[in-house]
Amino acid sequence: MRILSPHILIDQALDGVATPIGQEDISLLVQELITRLFTDGAITIDEFNHYCKRLRDICQQRKEA
Repeated sequence: MRILSPHILIDQALDGVATPIGQEDISLLVQELITRLFTDGAITIDEFNHYCKRLRDICQQRKEA
């Protein structure tokens, strides 16, 4: 079984949030994923902040659309 890097997992999850026909609630799951990977030590605080900003930006774009 191949284990994906946390960065690939987050990028794929963020792509799912950015999809216009995606579900609204998926952003909460992505937020939980980012938080869990940070608390487990898989990503750094700088990476955590970067991914949270990306998620906020995507959510804001969806609201404006």
